Amino acid sequence: MKRQYDDDFIERLVAEYSDMILRIAYHHTGNLQDAEDIAQEVFLSLVDRDLPDDSEHLKAYIIRSTVNRCNSFRRAKKGEDIVYLDEICKNENEPVFTFEERSVIHEVMRLPKRYRDVIYLHYYEGYSVAEIADILDTKTGTITSRLKRAREKLKPILQEEYDG
Repeated sequence: MKRQYDDDFIERLVAEYSDMILRIAYHHTGNLQDAEDIAQEVFLSLVDRDLPDDSEHLKAYIIRSTVNRCNSFRRAKKGEDIVYLDEICKNENEPVFTFEERSVIHEVMRLPKRYRDVIYLHYYEGYSVAEIADILDTKTGTITSRLKRAREKLKPILQEEYDG
């Protein structure tokens, strides 16, 4: 039997996790409107599920749900034009980034998705390798390798940009 959630619980859920969900979705889509749509879909799907009781498992569950929703969105959008971060940052309705932040985000967004996810979860959300492996349902060795490879890909690009 499905658990029923009261309005207070749902309001706390939105207050606590909406920023994180929006950041993850924006990280995947590069578009605020699409990220907001994904966030709304995530919350709608959460109220129809039995959620974990403890906050750490709940947060991991929400991240996994958001990443899955972003993957579905990406598959649905396959073949559509890509919008580059430089164009996004010109729009006054989008989050404003400094030049350095925009450069780093732009390079991270150019990485293959499997590397973007681990970089985001590790550096932006502060998860350990083991926690990321659990969230992405992958082995810790795989996550360690992906982090290492992502760093290797980013290091020369970012060094050249900041040294030059």
